[in-house]
Formats: sequence, C-alpha cells, structure tokens
Amino acid sequence: MYQVRLLNQSKKDLKRIDKRFLTKIYYSIGELSKNLFLGEKMLGKYQGFCRIKIPPIRIVYKIDHINKIIWVHAIGQRQAIYN
Repeated sequence: MYQVRLLNQSKKDLKRIDKRFLTKIYYSIGELSKNLFLGEKMLGKYQGFCRIKIPPIRIVYKIDHINKIIWVHAIGQRQAIYN
C-alpha cells in the first residue's frame, strides 16, 4: 500500500477550497492510497502526473513507485491549477 503525502503548496491549496468539496477531496485522497489507478494520466507539460476530477476541483499528483509514496502537488479549481 502506498502512502499519500501532500506538498506544502497542496496544504495551502486545501485551506482555500470551498468547504462543501472537502469531504469528497479527503475521501478521494484516502482512496488513492488503495487504488493507484483512480485518476487519469496527464499529457503535455504535465506528463508523468495524474489527476482526479471532482468537478470543478482537480487533484494533481505524482506516484513515486520506488518509495511507494503518492505526492499530491496541487488541489484547486481547474482554471487555477493549469495556469
């Protein structure tokens, strides 16, 4: 089983998220440790990253298979994440 860790930026992002989405975000992050294939692979300049969609929120993460850690890089609305 993989550990899920949030980078400092993603911790700050969580504080700015509307409270009504927090339950779904925490649930998705918890499920991510059990199922690595929960999200979709990203392309382009985000190659190597994956994302989970909780409309209109995105969770962007990267999997470190060697250390069995999932690093959450960003959490936020689509417009803010991809700019």
